[in-house]
Amino acid sequence: MFTRRRFIKNTGIALTASALISDLGRLSLAQAASDDYKALVCIFLTGGNDSNNLLIPIDIEYATYNAIRSSASGINIPQSNLLPILAPSHMGKTFGLHPAMMGFKSLYERGRAAFICNTGPLLQPINRLQYKAGIRLPDNLFSHQDQVQLWQGALGMSTSRPSGWGGRLAEAVGPRLNIGSNFPMLMSLSGVNMFTTAQNADVIAPGAISLKGFNALDTKDRYDAMRALEKLDYGSSLIKAKNTLTGAAIDNMATLEALLGTQPQINTVFPSSDLGDQLKTVARMVALRDMLGLKRQVFFCSLGGFDTHSNQLSRQSALFQNLDASLLAFYNATVELGVDQRVTSFTLSDFGRTFKPTTGGGSDHGWGSHHMVVGGSVDGGNLYGKYPALLLGGADDADDEGRWIPTTSVDEYGAQLALWFGASNLSSIFANIDNFNASRADLNFMRLG
Repeated sequence: MFTRRRFIKNTGIALTASALISDLGRLSLAQAASDDYKALVCIFLTGGNDSNNLLIPIDIEYATYNAIRSSASGINIPQSNLLPILAPSHMGKTFGLHPAMMGFKSLYERGRAAFICNTGPLLQPINRLQYKAGIRLPDNLFSHQDQVQLWQGALGMSTSRPSGWGGRLAEAVGPRLNIGSNFPMLMSLSGVNMFTTAQNADVIAPGAISLKGFNALDTKDRYDAMRALEKLDYGSSLIKAKNTLTGAAIDNMATLEALLGTQPQINTVFPSSDLGDQLKTVARMVALRDMLGLKRQVFFCSLGGFDTHSNQLSRQSALFQNLDASLLAFYNATVELGVDQRVTSFTLSDFGRTFKPTTGGGSDHGWGSHHMVVGGSVDGGNLYGKYPALLLGGADDADDEGRWIPTTSVDEYGAQLALWFGASNLSSIFANIDNFNASRADLNFMRLG
């Protein structure tokens, strides 16, 4: 069935024509006050990142890590290779970053980056005994498709009309703060996703290819034909709505393309990678915030390849090099644009992975995982939440494989970002937030204001 939401999620395309729209006045391009601008940039690590090899305890506790993930496991990272960071919140303990995360280490030590420990989908706080008894568990744990929806949707269960918490956040904040602009505040640089799906707010997807055929030679004719179709009376409100949305999507992309064409180049050098390109595009779109009249924007990017059932060391090393370089470049670009205090990037992923290795030098699907937050408003240089005890079958383990039971919910993680973004009614964005303590002192990782 073709619905309005399904359509709008698939209608973005980067057009190359110089002027499909003769009157940019269709948008209200009122200048937004830059000091009231904020943007959230979600970076989804597709496949389930093994954060047990991203953030590792050093000193005495490294022996616990080494006992399970020994050199024979094929996924051991020697202590001497780890990049040490201090965690004041965890009694000043020293942790080690994956050796590829040098850029993140520098941001962490400058107070511009932080970790949120052992986070995952929950309906309520839960312990090992409650998990074993099946008390109020999220749907279909350890399944890629379902866990992606739980992370991006923050609903905790299946629903007939799913939306993402990024989309619901836009609907909660946009009408109040993006007054005077008709341009979508939701933008996906990685195709269709649940995170930016909303019931009413539109999403724009630069780079999508669902409207092929608009090229430099025949754009004007095709554009005119599409607009002529909009005026036909098919006797169906759905078709009429679809045609109207098609035109609006084309116009939005044409407006964006035209504005990008007049924008000075960003000097910050990004890595030549898909994620680097995505984040560079985000930076360029942030630079257009005043021209688009937007005081709030929500972006979605992704990096795939984290389903590391085998050959994890080399695969994850390459992924982390890409992620690290891209995160650092994006932060530097926000500094260049003068909005480093106004833009926050953060990671999500399907799930963490088992602490116990699998044969073939990999790990299996897990649950709780550690996530990164970067930006000038991050109260960085610290670990937030609770780092799990690395004991198979211990209090933090859902079974005997090292599937960590989250001690911070997706709702609590997202709530801190949403409050910084300007949200007030958290329960309209996070369905289960009332089951948790939204004012936990150990989760105040954002400087509000």
